[in-house]
Amino acid sequence: MISKYFSLASVLVMTLLSLSSCLNSSNDNVEYSPDAQIYAFSISSKTDTAALLSATQFTIDQINGRIFNKKPLPYQFHVDSVLLSIRGASTYSPFAQVTLTLHPDSTFLWRASDSVAVNRLQKITTTAPDGKSTRTYTFELHIYQKDPYTLTWENLKTNYLPVAPLSQQTVALGERLITYYRTVDRIEAVCTPTDDGVEWSSLNIQGLPTTTDLSTLTVSDKGIFVLDYTSNTVYHSPDGIVWSAVSAPYSVKAIYGTLPATVGGALLVAIDHDNSLRFAETTDFTQVVMRNKVPDNIPVRDFAATKVDNPTSFSVKYILLAGRTTADNIPSNQIWILQKKEGVISSILSRVPSSLTLQGNSLFYYDNKPYLMAASAGKNLLYFSDNFGLDWQEAEENQSFPASFPKRTHASVLTDTKNHIWIFGGISSDQAQITDVWRGCLNKFTGM
Repeated sequence: MISKYFSLASVLVMTLLSLSSCLNSSNDNVEYSPDAQIYAFSISSKTDTAALLSATQFTIDQINGRIFNKKPLPYQFHVDSVLLSIRGASTYSPFAQVTLTLHPDSTFLWRASDSVAVNRLQKITTTAPDGKSTRTYTFELHIYQKDPYTLTWENLKTNYLPVAPLSQQTVALGERLITYYRTVDRIEAVCTPTDDGVEWSSLNIQGLPTTTDLSTLTVSDKGIFVLDYTSNTVYHSPDGIVWSAVSAPYSVKAIYGTLPATVGGALLVAIDHDNSLRFAETTDFTQVVMRNKVPDNIPVRDFAATKVDNPTSFSVKYILLAGRTTADNIPSNQIWILQKKEGVISSILSRVPSSLTLQGNSLFYYDNKPYLMAASAGKNLLYFSDNFGLDWQEAEENQSFPASFPKRTHASVLTDTKNHIWIFGGISSDQAQITDVWRGCLNKFTGM
């Protein structure tokens, strides 16, 4: 019996010694990662009651060694200290150490529980699990230094037209801004690059009759179209200079603009069909696709229009229409939403504040919301809609026009790909043509 148990004990001892040897051998052969890159980074603070920091996304630029938030934190945001969360390639193989450099000239080894003066944090240096490889990142916490929703305006040019016009309209075509203006005996134009607005040069306009209604100038991917109500003719130009009449199969009464669509988009127009006004779609006016009847109280002349196209939504794609004269020559004080649904042009009304008068106003789409420039007592005001045109409210004081901005109606208002708002000319309170150029931009688009 003694021999039997002794033999079993011997086997157990030898097995344990063998296992111990294997384990020691395994520890000796472990290769720790040389990867010192940061793969995840976030910050938080107990004093941040709105949880803005924890929701902030940081970009880790591995090439240039930067950690920063692309979307700045709100204007005047401030916290004294934060907790950092820093992760490498694997949570199972943490960094050997992390060193923080604060301004001015302060360096210490970081522990996850440390509070860090985030406004002084300049650099983060990580040491890989192998204890040798290191990586240094500069840290940038971006906070708006100016109110991002303040509109800043500048007067780029005064009296930029060579003569006083009888009427005028400005459009953007390609890389040029073109102002067309009517004199006693002809239509003329001047142009400037879309990034300028100061230096203007004349264009030799050909083929455009003096009776053209410049307020109907409409840009599409085919060029520019315009109506001459005197002759019931549509004119077209691919370059904005040389114009020719279009053989349209119907009498065109209004051009509302391009209907936004997921793919492509045609011009929405109103045509006279058997003494009835109907919506139609066309790309060049030589062929039209007939749609439903135009409601009696929708404007067909002197209206303002803009395209509303939210890239994140399939349904927010339509044309907004404001004021002025219906087919029965009745003034309109409504804003319409025109949208194509299953081959029908639907039309619904916005809820317009009773204080808003839609005569000679301008519509434009900016910062992913529709705006309207209205004329009030002695000045212009901006209204905007947070729900894409259903309801409207007056903009705050930080989006008001400067005192030097002359009150006007019938101005041309455009926006560009660099988030500028352009305002050209208009009609003054004493019915004189204004010939100036203004450009505005939200602070959030001009830097912090």
